[in-house]
Amino acid sequence: MGSAKTRFVFSTEKATAIKADGVIIPVFKKPAPKTDSKAKDKKDVDPTTTIIWPITLDKALKDEIEAIAVEEKFDGSKGKTLTIRQSSANKLGARRLVILGLGEADQLQARHWETNALKALSGLLGLKDFKSAAILLPQTTENLSAEAAVSLAVDAVFQATYKSMESKEPNPGLQQVTLLSEQKLENTLKQAQALAHARSLVKDLVNHPSNLKNTDTLVNHAKTIGKSSAIKVNVQSNSAWIEKNMPCFFTVAKGSLASDPPKFITLHYAPKSGKAKKKIAIVGKSVIFDTGGYQVKPGDYMVTMKGDMTGGAVALATMQAIAELQPQHLEITAYLAATPNKIDSDAMIPDSIVDTTCGKKVEIRHTDAEGRLTLIDAVAKAAETKPAEIITIATLTGAASVAVGSYIALMGSNEALRDRIATAGRSQGEQLQTLDVTEDDYDNIKSKLDGADIINTSQRKNRGAQSAAAFVMSGAPDDIPMAHLDIAGADMTPDEKATGVSVKTIIQYLLNEEASLGGGGKTGSSKSASTSPAVDTKPVAKVATTKVTTKPVAKAATTKVATKPVAKAATTKAATKPVAKAAAKPATKKAAPSAKVAKAPATVPLKSPAKKGAGSPAKGSPKKPSDRQPPKTKPAPKKKK
Repeated sequence: MGSAKTRFVFSTEKATAIKADGVIIPVFKKPAPKTDSKAKDKKDVDPTTTIIWPITLDKALKDEIEAIAVEEKFDGSKGKTLTIRQSSANKLGARRLVILGLGEADQLQARHWETNALKALSGLLGLKDFKSAAILLPQTTENLSAEAAVSLAVDAVFQATYKSMESKEPNPGLQQVTLLSEQKLENTLKQAQALAHARSLVKDLVNHPSNLKNTDTLVNHAKTIGKSSAIKVNVQSNSAWIEKNMPCFFTVAKGSLASDPPKFITLHYAPKSGKAKKKIAIVGKSVIFDTGGYQVKPGDYMVTMKGDMTGGAVALATMQAIAELQPQHLEITAYLAATPNKIDSDAMIPDSIVDTTCGKKVEIRHTDAEGRLTLIDAVAKAAETKPAEIITIATLTGAASVAVGSYIALMGSNEALRDRIATAGRSQGEQLQTLDVTEDDYDNIKSKLDGADIINTSQRKNRGAQSAAAFVMSGAPDDIPMAHLDIAGADMTPDEKATGVSVKTIIQYLLNEEASLGGGGKTGSSKSASTSPAVDTKPVAKVATTKVTTKPVAKAATTKVATKPVAKAATTKAATKPVAKAAAKPATKKAAPSAKVAKAPATVPLKSPAKKGAGSPAKGSPKKPSDRQPPKTKPAPKKKK
């Protein structure tokens, strides 16, 4: 069902005079003055003196507001609201006026504006015959640009009016929203609606009941998107082809060959000019439903596994937005390796050794670590087209939710790429925390078996999110920068409904890259977000490769630098440590959800773990629970409702 079919318009009309069913006026709170310890007690201070009014109020209305504010102790603090009814005395144009506190301006983050606008609008939608609203856009701050204010207001409207396809209740009949602003940012509005529509599509796909969802669900939506002349869709449904060309992906699909055979879906966009300046690959985990395989999930963790294809839904929704916006300097391809992880007599079993598209051999230690098995082959297929960078999105590990809670765990092989994505996401109100993937994480996925190179769990119980990212990134050559978004802790609300998380981050990142290549303004970027370079210009540290006797390892390449040549990779025989230990220790402190990105220390991991004989793996067997199954340290799971 998605969100209501709401029309958006700009207006410069005064907020208190506009004719609407409801109007929202955001206000900031004055910073607390540094007063003497003998100053008045807070309870004696008139709360209205702390409010910064964005518009001039008529005396009668101001007197009424101040009287109610004193009574309700409304002082403009973040999240507080004050509602005024229309009357002959105050001469309001709207039936209801909601004054929305945003707190102190210098502390406002983009997500605060979206969250509180959503709260205020949701309250108004409960009124009888509520069909129109007006929203005064807040004054810009260090972390909230005019463009971001528009984008986040539009998304708040879409969220407030969203109903799943299975909902018994109709969409709220919100017919029009007027954005009150001196600037008519029409292009920004178009982009904002594309982002919000994309988020609604992700929610629709994820919320769809598991018994009605299969690989063809994703195929059909891909074909719908492909009706745009700008998008070319290819669906590989020949299981024999997948077995030969994507053997690791096929291994996961073996448990459902009869009931729901695998599909490898690609959606390709190229500008009509044929002159794209940058090629980007997006890979979304598309496990339709995850039982855990023979090492089956506990019941409490299986009830939300219809959402294990959220990464694939994000990839599809991104391409839907790209079809609408049609950037002129980017070539973008989305890859979805779609299959359930089910159980039958031919399903994968532990202690198996399987091939991969990239040539590595994988020891399967846990059948519930299936997501990375599908992703490593999809990443390898994406790498064959030689993109400038690869971005993966996956509900991959319970360890990510333990590490960063409901934030997106953002990792990667390239610091500059990772930080540009973080900037884009935070400007769109999404919460991300960066984690470093280090040499130790690649060591952690080395197999002990003679016939295998890497394992699909990890040798140690800690750093599960990072070792899973290392596994996924092992599918691509070292010279392709990669970013990995583990959204396992953020894809569902506490009441088990889809959030649509990360799709705005990905689309905004693409818009920012388009802008950096000469394609126009950055819709949701905050003032603090600088224009990103098209490619990383930072020299990459020297990477050592390991000489092996079984199979040669691909020579490590480094990112090209315009200013000075890159040093050649050093080669050693049977090196115990494939790379010098990263100087920076992994980030553990939660990053502030700000549009300003605190730059993390550079971490250049070895993306291709050495073959057998190149060093001893850590002691201890890999007994760690795997994809979407949190470690034992996680608090008790929520019960099925």
